[in-house]
Amino acid sequence: MAGPASAEALLRDMGDAAASKVKREAADIKQMIREEGGDFELAPWDWKYYAERVRKQRYDLDENETKPYFELNNVLERGVFYTAEKLYGVTMQRRTDLPVHHPDAMSFEMFDCMGESLAIFCLDSYARASKRGGWWMTFYARQSPLLGQNPAVHIVLNVVKPAEGRPTLPSRSDVTTLFHEFGHGLHGMLSNPKYSTLSGTSVARDFLEFPSQINEHWAMYNAVLKNYAIRYETKKPIPQALVDRMKAAETYGAASTPSRWSRRRTSIFAGTWLRRKRLRHHKRRWRRRR
Repeated sequence: MAGPASAEALLRDMGDAAASKVKREAADIKQMIREEGGDFELAPWDWKYYAERVRKQRYDLDENETKPYFELNNVLERGVFYTAEKLYGVTMQRRTDLPVHHPDAMSFEMFDCMGESLAIFCLDSYARASKRGGWWMTFYARQSPLLGQNPAVHIVLNVVKPAEGRPTLPSRSDVTTLFHEFGHGLHGMLSNPKYSTLSGTSVARDFLEFPSQINEHWAMYNAVLKNYAIRYETKKPIPQALVDRMKAAETYGAASTPSRWSRRRTSIFAGTWLRRKRLRHHKRRWRRRR
């Protein structure tokens, strides 16, 4: 039966499974260190370096092998925008007449299936000295029925800008993150509540990442992947054999990667948040009884 106890049981099971996977991955890394004559204890700052080497050795996958299939314009238009159109019936049109904060930034307008304007979307793709690191989504303006205002969303990336005349080739991880951030953008652009204080990402924190997490999973969905993963020199789609290796390699390190989205940390954070909410609920009930 659904309820807090079921949710907590699910999180415990996920946390236990992730912890077991972390131990197995640690054993793999320690074995590689020993085989190379290393005489030191595995430390957190060693993990990502050695985990990537184990991944490459086990699945024979190099990021440079996949990058030529991930040309940024293809990823954006034939991947991110294509998925949004198939799922929600929305289309994106480039707006070169709108002012932007930097020459690298691009503006788009989102339309529904009836041709009605829904939102403005600005994309700032490239890293530069005057810009902080990271990838994020924010608002220029939130949706407001009271003001008759459509949302204006800003998505920021930090992809390395290539030399003049060369294509922009983000990594597989960057592609997934772009889908993730556009999930936040969709949350903001498709939001239509009565009150602007509840618009877009102004939701409970435990739901905030749900739309973006769902959207990022479309990045490696076969029907989507084959539409945008086209080698920029030959225009040939990504081979299925490479897709299979890429997907197998993708799960390696998912339990232990030192990031905020690792499976183990996610289960811990979610469990803590759930227990906090239950505690607040019980406190309110106790106060009402006094």
